[in-house]
Amino acid sequence: MSKKFKFKIENEMHDWDNQFITGAEVRAIPPGIPASMDLFVKRQGKPGELVDNDQKIDLDEPGVEKFYSQVANSTPGI
Repeated sequence: MSKKFKFKIENEMHDWDNQFITGAEVRAIPPGIPASMDLFVKRQGKPGELVDNDQKIDLDEPGVEKFYSQVANSTPGI
Protein backbone atom coordinates (compact mmCIF):
# COMPACT_ATOMS: atom_id res chain seq x y z
CA MET A 1 0.00 0.00 0.00
CA SER A 2 1.47 3.34 -1.02
CA LYS A 3 1.91 6.17 1.44
CA LYS A 4 -0.66 8.97 1.38
CA PHE A 5 0.54 12.51 1.96
CA LYS A 6 -1.76 14.90 3.82
CA PHE A 7 -2.18 18.62 3.26
CA LYS A 8 -4.84 21.26 3.76
CA ILE A 9 -6.49 23.70 1.37
CA GLU A 10 -8.30 26.47 3.25
CA ASN A 11 -8.46 24.24 6.39
CA GLU A 12 -9.93 21.23 4.51
CA MET A 13 -7.75 18.09 4.77
CA HIS A 14 -6.76 16.24 1.57
CA ASP A 15 -4.79 13.08 0.77
CA TRP A 16 -2.31 12.89 -2.12
CA ASP A 17 -0.62 9.80 -3.59
CA ASN A 18 2.67 11.53 -4.48
CA GLN A 19 5.34 13.18 -2.34
CA PHE A 20 5.24 16.30 -4.51
CA ILE A 21 2.35 18.47 -5.67
CA THR A 22 2.47 21.48 -8.00
CA GLY A 23 0.65 24.75 -7.59
CA ALA A 24 -1.47 23.90 -10.65
CA GLU A 25 -2.49 20.57 -9.09
CA VAL A 26 -3.51 22.30 -5.85
CA ARG A 27 -5.55 24.84 -7.82
CA ALA A 28 -7.37 22.03 -9.69
CA ILE A 29 -8.65 20.25 -6.56
CA PRO A 30 -12.39 21.02 -6.24
CA PRO A 31 -13.80 23.55 -5.71
CA GLY A 32 -10.63 24.99 -7.27
CA ILE A 33 -8.67 28.21 -6.89
CA PRO A 34 -9.08 30.66 -9.80
CA ALA A 35 -6.13 32.26 -11.59
CA SER A 36 -7.28 35.65 -10.24
CA MET A 37 -6.20 34.50 -6.77
CA ASP A 38 -2.63 34.01 -5.52
CA LEU A 39 -1.83 30.62 -4.00
CA PHE A 40 0.29 30.40 -0.84
CA VAL A 41 1.66 27.55 1.26
CA LYS A 42 2.24 27.76 5.01
CA ARG A 43 4.72 25.31 6.48
CA GLN A 44 5.42 24.60 10.14
CA GLY A 45 7.44 27.46 11.64
CA LYS A 46 7.66 29.44 8.37
CA PRO A 47 5.73 32.40 6.93
CA GLY A 48 3.34 31.99 3.99
CA GLU A 49 5.11 31.53 0.65
CA LEU A 50 3.69 32.37 -2.79
CA VAL A 51 3.38 29.22 -4.95
CA ASP A 52 3.73 29.32 -8.75
CA ASN A 53 1.70 26.90 -10.88
CA ASP A 54 4.80 24.92 -11.93
CA GLN A 55 6.42 24.95 -8.47
CA LYS A 56 6.71 21.55 -6.75
CA ILE A 57 5.93 21.42 -3.03
CA ASP A 58 7.40 18.55 -0.98
CA LEU A 59 4.59 17.08 1.13
CA ASP A 60 7.03 14.91 3.11
CA GLU A 61 8.44 17.81 5.14
CA PRO A 62 7.60 17.93 8.89
CA GLY A 63 4.05 19.06 9.68
CA VAL A 64 1.03 19.47 7.41
CA GLU A 65 1.34 21.90 4.51
CA LYS A 66 -1.52 24.41 4.46
CA PHE A 67 -2.45 25.98 1.14
CA TYR A 68 -4.60 29.09 1.01
CA SER A 69 -5.55 31.74 -1.52
CA GLN A 70 -5.71 35.51 -1.37
CA VAL A 71 -6.61 38.22 -3.82
CA ALA A 72 -3.67 38.70 -6.20
CA ASN A 73 -1.13 41.33 -5.15
CA SER A 74 -2.11 41.19 -1.47
CA THR A 75 0.33 40.60 1.39
CA PRO A 76 0.80 36.93 2.44
CA GLY A 77 -1.42 35.89 5.35
CA ILE A 78 -0.38 35.96 8.93
